[in-house]
Parts: sequence; C-alpha cells; structure tokens
Amino acid sequence: MFLLLYLRRELRRRLRQTVVIALGLAVGIGLVVTITAATAGVRNAQAAVLHALYGIGTDITITMEPPPPPKPGSPQASDFGLTPGAKDQQLDLLGLPPGLGLLDEASVASVARLRGVTAAAGGLSLVDQKLTVPSAASLGPGGKPPASAFPTTSTVDGVDLTHPHLGPFASAQVGSGRSLTATDAGSNVAAVDSSYAATKGLTVGSTIIIGYTKFSVVGIVRQPRGGGSSDIYIPLARAQALAKFKGLANLNDKVDTIYVAAANASTIDAVQKEIATLLPSATVTSSASLANAVTGSLAGAASLANQLGRWLAIVALIAAFAVASLLTVAAVARRVREFGTLKALGWRSSRVVAQVMSESIVTGILGAVAGVAMAFGGVSVINTLAPTLSATVAQNPGSAPPQNVSLNDSGMHRQVAQGATHTVAVHMTAPVTVTAIVLAIILAIAGGLIAGSFGGWRAARLRPVEALGRVE
Repeated sequence: MFLLLYLRRELRRRLRQTVVIALGLAVGIGLVVTITAATAGVRNAQAAVLHALYGIGTDITITMEPPPPPKPGSPQASDFGLTPGAKDQQLDLLGLPPGLGLLDEASVASVARLRGVTAAAGGLSLVDQKLTVPSAASLGPGGKPPASAFPTTSTVDGVDLTHPHLGPFASAQVGSGRSLTATDAGSNVAAVDSSYAATKGLTVGSTIIIGYTKFSVVGIVRQPRGGGSSDIYIPLARAQALAKFKGLANLNDKVDTIYVAAANASTIDAVQKEIATLLPSATVTSSASLANAVTGSLAGAASLANQLGRWLAIVALIAAFAVASLLTVAAVARRVREFGTLKALGWRSSRVVAQVMSESIVTGILGAVAGVAMAFGGVSVINTLAPTLSATVAQNPGSAPPQNVSLNDSGMHRQVAQGATHTVAVHMTAPVTVTAIVLAIILAIAGGLIAGSFGGWRAARLRPVEALGRVE
C-alpha cells in the first residue's frame, strides 16, 4: 500500500517529467500504429483488387498462351462473313479475348487430384461482340463503314457452378435478385454486374442476347472495389456451347482458365511446381506473382509502405525508447538526494529499482493511451486526405497482355493492345485493429521497462553517503 501511495505522490509531484516522457513514447507508438495501419490499408486495397480479379478463395490460376495467328487465306483466317453484301448483316460473336488460349476441361480434374490442392474449377473468360456488317450500298467514300458498323463489346464469364467459391464470381455480392446456383448449370440465366446493368438499363427479369441466344437476368451483382469484374456471368456449360474459337463450332470440354485453391499458404509454391510438371506449356500464376504484375499508384504505394514504412516505424520506435530512457536516467540523476535518503532509511537497492520501474511502467501505460489516441488522429487524417489509388491490371489475370506490333524505319515497336489492360480506382482505408492497439500497449510498456531498467541501474549504484553529500 505504501508503495502505491508513494508511486502516486511521486508521479503527481513530477507531473511535467511524467508527461514529457509519456509524450515521447506516445509519438513513437502513434507513428508505429499509424504506419502499420497505412501499410495494412494498402495491403487490403491490393488484396481487394486481386480478389476481384480471380476470386477470394483462389490461390493459383492456370492459363494457356493463345495459338499463333492463322496464315492468310486459311479457313481459320476467314472473316466470319464480314464481307459487305446486298443487305446489312447482324452478327453476335462470342469468343475468347486476346491473350488467352484453350485448356482441356479434363485438366481441371487432373489438377484437383494433385497433392496440396483442395479444389479446382474451370472457367471461360469470353468477349461478346455485337456488330452490324453494312451492305455495300451503305459504305461511305473509300469504303468507310457507317458508325453503326462499329461493334459493342461485353465481357462474359462462364462460371463453374459446382465450385462457386472459386473464380471471379466468388467475390460477387448480390444486390438484387439471386446468385447463380448449381441447378442453373444448363439454363439460359445470367447474373449481371451492377455497373453494366445501370448502363444498359437492366433489372432482374430483363432479357439479354449472348451469342444469338436469349438469357434471363436473375441477379444484379457487384464486385468489391469493382476490380476485374465481368459484365455478365453465365453457367459454364452454356458458355462452352455458345462460344466459338479458331474454327471450332463450340468450346465443349474446353476452358481458358483453371482456378485452384491450395490447402494452405505454405503449399502454394509446391503446388505451382506440380502444376508446371503436369501442364508444362501452361502459365501458372499465384497471388504473389499476380500482385507483382499490378502497376499504377497502388503498386507504388505498396512498395513504399513495405520498404520505407517498415524502416520508418523501426526508427521512430528506437528514437522513442532512447528519448524515454535518457529522460528517465536524467530524472534519476536529479533525485540523488531522495534515493540516498531512502537508502539511509533502510531501503534496499532492489526496492529503489522497483520504485523507478513502477513509475516507468505507469508512464509507459500513459504513453500507450496517448499513442493510440495519436494513431487514431493520424489514421483519420490519412483516410480523409489519401488520394484515390489506381491499379492497372491485365484484363485476363495470369495471361500476358496482348501486344500490337508495328514496323517502321526506326525498327519494331510493341505496344499493349487497347483493352488488354484496365485500370481500377481504389480508395485506401487505413484500419486500426485491436491487434494494433494491443501491440501499441505492449510496445509502450516495453519502452517503459527499458527506460526504467536504465534508470533503476543508475539508482542502484547510488551510495547513501555519496548521495547525501551532494548539493543540489
């Protein structure tokens, strides 16, 4: 009881010193928590983009490089009847986007049997182009087509409804209507992205045309952050039946992406190697490698937070501990006569050290409270002033963006094809978690203990005669 009363009296008597040391710790703790929250916010934003690209439960994607372009004059190089005729022609072409090739659907089962794989699902990422081939009479000067001849494009995802937790559709949140279910596997039903539905004026019950076939809209869905969302989601079997590619009448038993869920994060590398052995010509992409392919301000912010942010937090913490220790040692030096008197009255060195440590721990707790308050203020400033970050990603995750190649007198030039990538706007929110608060308290108490240990060591060395002989 006496120790508590003495502790309280000393802290109140030296209130200015206590406040200064606590604020020194608080600044360091506040910076650490704020930087940790900002780093977590960037990481969460990046994860949201990646999850929207290939689904929350997906760890690995498998794609195939597209085949080489057909030779001019071959049947595969035909223009699908795009030659102007006597009348306008209405076309609805459903096929693969640039940059993707085909995989046998049987490969999905082979991948699912690999060690470390908990589930695998196939998918088809398609592009539906509707265009009017004008008649010869409607062509302008020089054979220029009218504006109505330019195609309107929609992106379509064929979803494996036996594994709805894998692939981009796994991240979709139903806004109205319902989601696609396993019973829809053979039905002409579709879930439509909310942005696309708003643009086209679609609601639940509307009818859309995909590959000359009517589909009923059963749900309006939204992807988190809007990243990588397709316009339309339909059952995989219907997508395979309607799509065409390189002379194939349909894509039955074909997929262009395989989504894989690993047993845990530690097995992802091993699973990647197994898949590469099973499918040597395929491109195997993990979330880590896909994150490296993300460019834009989000990628820059992630790099800055991971590298500079970590070291800045460490430096701030070391500086806070050093300042608290120096101030505590200086405070002990000013209390020489007090501790000398206590020793002369019978206090042992251990009791004097315990007194200094107790004062330092209480100061550390006060610093933790102030540091957490500063952290909330810093996070509030970040959330208010942080600019919207952008992430540029491939339209088809796991595949290289297709390029246009041009040749002139200065050499060969390569440029990413238009529409091969898209940019997602992401608003970063820095979260202060319970874990961060607990960490702040632990660090502040640790800082108090470190400062108290230095001060206690200084106090333990005092001799009563020497201390009482000093003039202050």
